[in-house]
Amino acid sequence: MAETILPSKTRYEGTYGCAHWRGEVVADADVFSEYMRGRVRDYVADADTGDPFAAEIRGLATTGVETEFVEKLLRAVPDSVSWEVGEALAQCIVSQDDKREITWPWNTVRDRRVPRASLPGADLVGFCRKDDVVLLLFGEVKTSSDPTVPPNVMYGGSGMTWQLHENATRLDVQHVLLKWLRTRCSSQEYIKLYRGAVQRYLKSQGKEILLIGILLRDTPPDERDIKSRAIALAKELISPTQIEIVAWYLPVQISKWAALVQRGAA
Repeated sequence: MAETILPSKTRYEGTYGCAHWRGEVVADADVFSEYMRGRVRDYVADADTGDPFAAEIRGLATTGVETEFVEKLLRAVPDSVSWEVGEALAQCIVSQDDKREITWPWNTVRDRRVPRASLPGADLVGFCRKDDVVLLLFGEVKTSSDPTVPPNVMYGGSGMTWQLHENATRLDVQHVLLKWLRTRCSSQEYIKLYRGAVQRYLKSQGKEILLIGILLRDTPPDERDIKSRAIALAKELISPTQIEIVAWYLPVQISKWAALVQRGAA
């Protein structure tokens, strides 16, 4: 079945060195809300249905009362907040690229089911395949209603630019990410992708990777949100590292996203 696509129009884009940036605008609030209630909600739900723990514990329930209790137990997870929903949305929209194949060996939302759990060093970890080339993909996601241009989430020690730079340059961060990724490559297909991407990574001494930054906004589109940050990264990182910074301007307030995903209502 074809994957649901979130339609958008490119408002701006540019390139500097190994960095490319662009701004995508989604104009229709109804279309966006339906995408959140459908594609993104299904992705979040997969965190439970695809979990072997959930399948096993359901199988251990032998009575109706036990089954009812198991379902209450499985639903006892932290409520999603806007930034968590934003990460799920980002993973969905990155996957819809028709010019290349983006693969996530693991639904990262599953790790969010544990209070205070998080990915080791990156919000998005996966593979990008175009033709016969497979690259490691490390990504960061920021969700912001901040009227400042650029928003504060792009700066500082917890900002996108710094985090992407850390992912690209710190061997200790990459070490943890590679170990995390390998343990989640459970099929031969994923293992093949992992080995192909890591071989390119090793041959380039850690340089040939794809860095993706996704900025999710409910503000008017403005190239200043990401242009200077993309250029700053390109001045510090060189080819064969690839950098993509994409801002998505969305028609529903960020404060309402969690409700759309959790309850399917605006």
